[in-house]
Amino acid sequence: MSVEQIKTVAVVGAGLMGHGIAQVFAQAGFKVLLNDVNKTILDNALSAIEADLKRFTQYELLSESEAKAALSNISPVLDLKEAGGCADFVVEAVTENVDVKRSVFSTLDQSAPPHTILASNTSGIPITLLAAATKRPDKVVGTHFWNPPTLLQAVEIVRGEKTSDATILTAKALLEKVGKKPVIVNRDVPGQIGIRILYAIIREATSLVEKGVATPEDIDTVIKETLGTRFPVLGVFDLVDLSGVNILHAVSKIVYKDLDNSTEPHNIVKQMVERNELGVKTGKGFYDWSKRSASEVMRLRDEYLMKILRERQSR
Repeated sequence: MSVEQIKTVAVVGAGLMGHGIAQVFAQAGFKVLLNDVNKTILDNALSAIEADLKRFTQYELLSESEAKAALSNISPVLDLKEAGGCADFVVEAVTENVDVKRSVFSTLDQSAPPHTILASNTSGIPITLLAAATKRPDKVVGTHFWNPPTLLQAVEIVRGEKTSDATILTAKALLEKVGKKPVIVNRDVPGQIGIRILYAIIREATSLVEKGVATPEDIDTVIKETLGTRFPVLGVFDLVDLSGVNILHAVSKIVYKDLDNSTEPHNIVKQMVERNELGVKTGKGFYDWSKRSASEVMRLRDEYLMKILRERQSR
């Protein structure tokens, strides 16, 4: 199936990621069926999309008419079979539970037309395992969006063991059509690309805190004011080449043997979970959130990302 044949996209799961993914396709002019088993979640998702589209107009990323058209492109659907039965491309974004996802894929396989591609937003569950719940493993693929999906451009396209080249190419063309920057993950490894690199950073940062080398605040300052300021324009291998592969070779000999190589969560993390210090959701994690505003942090994040997006659109 060519990307030109895709007219209707179904998004299964209307939570944090699902409603954002639905908005991405709706803004690009696709008819979107947003599915969830919970009507309240669907209603809240539509309200969140409407509010986000309003912010897009405030930042001049969309006109009023474009925002209105995008919202009109989205139809809430409670029945999974109905959503799958009308879709040319499906993105599953339900909870990260393998049994739940496999059940969704099995139902979609039975209800969706033979040409329909079934994609998953999972960041950790093997695509091959999800594809095995269907009779169309060649048309099952990973499409891992990042949060917030309306503002972050990269999407990881993950190839399962039986995903066809045609499916990969169609998914890539579709994501490019909606303004994303798709990358191909050729091996279905846990965590794909971004999560693996992120957790390597988190592992080392957690180790530094546990060993008393530095505080979470100071580590985050280094991340935000050194690495973070460069990463928008320089990737890891850009940095290596600019400084010199010989420098990488020399520093690696000194640093690698001292880097954390834990294969289990750190004790500090285990103890925090035992104390129910889970972060924003319980009011305390590495930071005391009674003294910080999570909504303000997310507002600043989104404003920063919208400014970047507006700059790119104006080029």
